[in-house]
Amino acid sequence: MNARPSIWCALVVASLGGAIGVAPAFAHHSFGLYDMGRTVEIDATVVQMEWSNPHCWLFVRTGAAPETQTGYGFEMTSVGEMTRRGWKKSAVKPGDKVKVRYHPLRDGRSGGLMMAVITADGRTIGRAPGAPNAQDAAPQP
Repeated sequence: MNARPSIWCALVVASLGGAIGVAPAFAHHSFGLYDMGRTVEIDATVVQMEWSNPHCWLFVRTGAAPETQTGYGFEMTSVGEMTRRGWKKSAVKPGDKVKVRYHPLRDGRSGGLMMAVITADGRTIGRAPGAPNAQDAAPQP
């Protein structure tokens, strides 16, 4: 019996399996889900903040009466990046009133990519994505 066809078949299957495994790694950092050309802002109440890797998440709801409430989920960056932007795990807590500025999901679902969170007293938490870190913005000697 000739072993070459089975070795060839095994190599093809292994190569395809490897190629399929690489696709999610590239897709993980895609912004294709979001309409990056639009920025929306909503008034909301914090439901939950997930301070975790690989991405933090902010969950809020809008609407006063239970029958008119809409839940939103906002993807954020990693814990390390959020910390560099000035965020803390305790930056928001359930019940806090906030404004969320975000790039919406392309498919129309409630949520998106968080760009800024503004507290009830008008303070922006941390810095916006793409803005320099405090030490980067300081004048150099």
